[in-house]
Amino acid sequence: MKINFNIHSAAAWTTLGTAIVTAVISILSAFGIVVKQTDATTLYGALTAIISLLTAFGILVAPTDKSLKDSDEPDDGYHLKH
Repeated sequence: MKINFNIHSAAAWTTLGTAIVTAVISILSAFGIVVKQTDATTLYGALTAIISLLTAFGILVAPTDKSLKDSDEPDDGYHLKH
């Protein structure tokens, strides 16, 4: 199994970071340690702020251009081919 993970993608790090924080909170809850909603929100906010700063400094990239051609896009069944 090949995992496609772009280490310079802000979206990839946001997704991975959110998954890790959610998993840690779930594991702590399973052991009876309660994490307040405000603390979880603070963690997610800090993660977003860190990734935003890394993107602003150019360490991570957030592609915003639509330079892909129709043939380069994956076929997900929702887009019509021209």
